[in-house]
Amino acid sequence: MLFKISLSGIKARWKDYLVLFSGMIITTAIFYMFEAISTNDKFTTGSPVGQSAKFVFIFGSILLAIITLVYVFYANNFLMSMRKHDYGLFMMLGAKSGVISKLIILETIAIGFISTIAGIVVGIGFTKVLSSFLASQIHMSLTDFSAFYMPAVWMTIIMFLVLFMIAGFLNARTFVKTSALQLLRSGQQSDWKQPKAIRLWIQAVLGVLLLAGGYYAMYDIRKLKLMAVGIGLVTIVLGTYFVFNSFFVMLLQGLQYSKMNAKGLNSFTLAQLKFRIRDYTKILSVVSLLFALALGAITVGTGFQSMVPKLAQGNGYYSVALTNPSSKLKSLVGDIKDKSTVTYQQKVDPKAKRVYYNADQLQAQPLKYSKFTDRAALKSRVSTATVSDLKKTDSNAYQELWSLQSPITKSFQIKIVHANTFNRINVKANKLLLVRANNVDASAPTLTKITNIQAKQYGSSGTQLMAGSFVTYQLLKGIFGSLEFMGIFLGIAFLAMLASCLMFKILSGAASDKIRFDMLNKIGTRRSTLKHSIILQIFGLFTIPGILGIIDVVFGLQMFSRGGLLVGGAYQTFGVTTAGFLILYLLYFMVTVMIYSRIVVPKTKVEK
Repeated sequence: MLFKISLSGIKARWKDYLVLFSGMIITTAIFYMFEAISTNDKFTTGSPVGQSAKFVFIFGSILLAIITLVYVFYANNFLMSMRKHDYGLFMMLGAKSGVISKLIILETIAIGFISTIAGIVVGIGFTKVLSSFLASQIHMSLTDFSAFYMPAVWMTIIMFLVLFMIAGFLNARTFVKTSALQLLRSGQQSDWKQPKAIRLWIQAVLGVLLLAGGYYAMYDIRKLKLMAVGIGLVTIVLGTYFVFNSFFVMLLQGLQYSKMNAKGLNSFTLAQLKFRIRDYTKILSVVSLLFALALGAITVGTGFQSMVPKLAQGNGYYSVALTNPSSKLKSLVGDIKDKSTVTYQQKVDPKAKRVYYNADQLQAQPLKYSKFTDRAALKSRVSTATVSDLKKTDSNAYQELWSLQSPITKSFQIKIVHANTFNRINVKANKLLLVRANNVDASAPTLTKITNIQAKQYGSSGTQLMAGSFVTYQLLKGIFGSLEFMGIFLGIAFLAMLASCLMFKILSGAASDKIRFDMLNKIGTRRSTLKHSIILQIFGLFTIPGILGIIDVVFGLQMFSRGGLLVGGAYQTFGVTTAGFLILYLLYFMVTVMIYSRIVVPKTKVEK
C-alpha cells in the first residue's frame, strides 16, 4: 500500500522526475563515453605519446569520478527534496521509520539502476554517431575503437550503482534522524546561513593560492613531469571550490549593499541566488571544471588537427607526384578542387642510374619547395628553385626534386641538362605530374585514393618511398590521429555534460520558483521585467564558471605547450576554439532561459 502511494506521488510530479532522469541519463552517457576511450588500452596507447596519454586519462577518470560524485549526490538531494513532504506525511500517518527507510533505499537504487542502464544505451549511441562523424571529418580509421566496449559498460554500472547505494543508505539514515514536522516544512526552509567574514576571506585566499599552485605545476611540467598532472588535479579542484564558496558569496553580499540592488527586480534576483547558495557553489565548481576540460580538450584536439598538415607541408611542397599517370589518376587529380599542378618531362637511364630533366622546362615552370624557418612554431617558407639550385645536390631544391621521384628511381642521380642534350637522349620521356593540394584535410579522401593506387602499383617495398608530402601526412595521422580524435570527442562530451549539469540544476528549482513568480505577477509586475530578472539570474550562473574555466585553460595549456606534445604551441587554435565554444555555450544559455521562462512565468497576466 505504501509503495502504491509512493508511486502515485511520483506520477503527480512526473515533470520534475523527467528533469532528474534526463540529467542522470546524460551524465551516465558522458561517463560511459569517457570510459569507452580511457579503458581501451590499445586505442589510448596507439601513439608514441600513448603512455603519457594513459596517465592523463587515469587522472581524468579520477576528476570525472569526483564530478560525477558531486552531480549524483546533487541529483539525489533534488530527488529527496521532492519526496521529503511525502515521507513526512507517511510518518504523520503512522508509517514506521524502518519501512520508510527500506522504501527510500529501494527508490534511490531503482532510479539509479534505470537511469544508468538508459544512460549506457544512450552513451553507446552517442559514441557511435560522434565517433563516426569525427573519424570522417579528421580522415582517420578507428581500427582499435568500438562504440560498445564491455569494460566501459561494467565500469559505468559499478560506479553509478555504488554511488546510488551509498546515497540510498545516507538518505535513509537522514530521514530516520529527522522529525516528521521538519520533513513537512523542508520546502519552506532556506539553505542560507550568514557566513563569517573571516571564514570567507580565508577560503578566498586559500582558493587563490591553490589555483596558483596548480597553474604553476602545469607551467613547470618539464621538471615535475607527470607529477604536475596530479598536483594540478588536487589543487585546481579544491581551489575552484573555495573560490566559488567565498567569492560568489562575497559578490552577492556586495551587490545587495550596492545601488544596483534597488533597481527593478534585482533584489528579488539576488535573493533567488542567495536562497540556494550552498547548492550553487558546488554545482558551479563542477561546471567550471567541466568547462575547462571541454574547452581544453577541444583546443588540444584541434591543435593536433592543425599541426599535422603544417608539419607535412613544411617537409614537402607537393602533395603527390605521379609518373605517367593513368586516366583514372588524372580523373582523381581533377576532383581536387583547390590545387596547383605542374608537369615535367624526365628521361630515365637504368644503366647509368640517372634521371634527366630539361633545364628549359624547369626554368619556364620553376619548381617550388618549402623549408621550415621555425620548426617549433611550424612556420615554413615557400621558395622558387632556380636551375643552378637544382644542380647542387646539397640544396633544398635538389632534395625536393629527389623526394618527388618514383620509388624505382629514388636511388638514381638527378641530372639537369639543356634542351638539346635532353632531346638527344635515346630514351622514351616520362611525364611527372606534381600536385599541390592547398587544403590537405579537405582533399584527404581523394589523395588517399591516389596513394592507394600507387601503393598497389609499386608494391609493399616501395610504399614507404612514395613521393609527396601526403605520405608524411598519413604517417603523422597514424601517430597523432588518435590524440586528435580523443581531444575533440571528449571535448564535445564534456560540453554536453556541463550543459546538463547547469541546465538541469537551474530547471530543478523551477517548480518552487514558479510560486514566487506567480506572486510577483499577481502584484502587477510586468512580464518583461520578470523575463529580464530570469535572464540576469541565469546569465550570472553561466558567466561566472565560464570565466574561471577559460582562465584554467589558459594556464592548463602550458602542460601541452611546454611539455612538447603540441609542436607549434598549444595556443595556435585557442582563439578560434574559444569563440566557437562560447557560441555553443550561449546557445545552451538561451535554451535554458527559454525553458525556465516557460515554466515559471505565469501564462495569464494579472492587470493592475
